[in-house]
Amino acid sequence: MTTEQHYAIMFADIAGSTKLYDSLGNEEANKLINQCIERLTAITSQYHGTVIKTIGDEIMASFPNANDAIDAAVQMQNSISGDDSSALSIRVGLQYGPAISREGDLFGDAVNVAARMAGVAKAKQIVTTEWCIQKLSDDRKKNARLFDLARVKGKDEELSIYIIDWEEDGNATKFATAYSMKNISASKMLMVLKYAGKEQILTDHDMTTAITIGRESTCNITLNASYASRSHASLSVNRGKFVLTDHSSNGTYVRFKGQEDLFLRREALPLMGDGYISLGEAVDVHSPTIISFSILQTG
Repeated sequence: MTTEQHYAIMFADIAGSTKLYDSLGNEEANKLINQCIERLTAITSQYHGTVIKTIGDEIMASFPNANDAIDAAVQMQNSISGDDSSALSIRVGLQYGPAISREGDLFGDAVNVAARMAGVAKAKQIVTTEWCIQKLSDDRKKNARLFDLARVKGKDEELSIYIIDWEEDGNATKFATAYSMKNISASKMLMVLKYAGKEQILTDHDMTTAITIGRESTCNITLNASYASRSHASLSVNRGKFVLTDHSSNGTYVRFKGQEDLFLRREALPLMGDGYISLGEAVDVHSPTIISFSILQTG
């Protein structure tokens, strides 16, 4: 017998399991993966979900509603990816929608899209669609940020893809909530800057003129950095990209996430992804005068 109803579908996958076998050996890696699968299964049950099946280092689960699925995904990430003592991290894909239950398995559109979201997700990410976000309670929507637009097999239109910020310590970059994205939907890009305890969201529409950075109080962003010039650098939009230009004597250092510092002196650099800007000295992520940035393509 087959029945169709709406479910929140989850795929949770252990990231980098192949490398784990190489580094730890088959026996130890298999032990860790099995322990992780057991933890994912327990968390699924805790949030009223059902594990449909386990496929190697991945589980497929269903939940009665989107809130339970998101809560379970956040708990999974905090329990596994957020555990500094763990060698493992996971990626999670979610979708809410119709699926057909047959012989203990689920089939249909929501399953296909959830699997696609898991494929989009990287380690330590929870990825879902706008349809799933719309089914969340208001307090949970606030942790969602628009990430990308993508085509999915079987869909005529592009899907709006969201990432759920889950880290309990608050270090996850908050680009823009699902609510604030509505206010900037006409823009093609946005940049989130964090500095001196402040957070500023800029779109390509906002930046009709360059944003100035330096020690001078007349700068748009004023930072009393030891080696900063009065008018040290500027941010502008050029050919569809946010561009940082150094105007200083001591130069500007830029570190893209996961990379080494780049040094600019009287030159320009397009910014992309996540990173840090430091005026006149090498990047120190704990410096009170560091600027962190995150770039998002919105359209």
